[in-house]
Amino acid sequence: MLQIVFLPGFLGTAHEFLTFADKFSIGAQIISLPGSGCSDAEVDFTSVNDWLEEQLIGLKVKECILYGYSMGGRIATHYALTAERPKVKVNGLILESSGFGIADKAERKERFRNDKVWAEKFASGPMKDVVTEWYGQPVFADLDEEEKEKIILMRSRNIGERMARTLTGLSTGKMPYLGSLIKDTNLPLLYLYGENDVKYRELALKLAEARNPAITVTGISGCGHNIHMKKPEEIVLGISQYLEKNFS
Repeated sequence: MLQIVFLPGFLGTAHEFLTFADKFSIGAQIISLPGSGCSDAEVDFTSVNDWLEEQLIGLKVKECILYGYSMGGRIATHYALTAERPKVKVNGLILESSGFGIADKAERKERFRNDKVWAEKFASGPMKDVVTEWYGQPVFADLDEEEKEKIILMRSRNIGERMARTLTGLSTGKMPYLGSLIKDTNLPLLYLYGENDVKYRELALKLAEARNPAITVTGISGCGHNIHMKKPEEIVLGISQYLEKNFS
């Protein structure tokens, strides 16, 4: 049976998708990322495919559409495009505000250095203080104070040392560049981006330039990086239209 499998972003847990995971014509599962929630798994891009496959098999998922937000999207993309002899069939891919790696080697090294600085903060600092600083980054500027307070409270429940390991192991600076593969994919791909998210809007527009009929790029007005928190109804609409187009 085909199911949607949701993967949250860094610091996120399964709970953030519970409000709409049951709104679709097919079943859904939600997987917390390594180190988040109750997970103490330690993975990197040499082992993340095995980790994800183990989670999917544990949930008895045999074929799925992977939905990934931010870091969760990078994990989903990596599995969908690079898994060798996968035991779980990926029939489609939905990405929310997610990258495909960094092509330039110098930029990759700089990103990894930056992520290591953050990892050291998560490993040593008071969790709430570090999470508050994390959400002070420009990419989260569209969240108002009430939304930030809510998300900081949720994310501060994570364990700092685990988050440090996850951020280091799954840094974009350590991810193989998959931009060329994603542009040529045969998988039905829905890419969702917030129109106020400058970085990922640019990435989305470049993806649209590939003119691949398997790829649908959709901008969501009035929000930035975290669409599913800001406008969950738009996520539901986008997924429903994607399912109707590709799997009805």
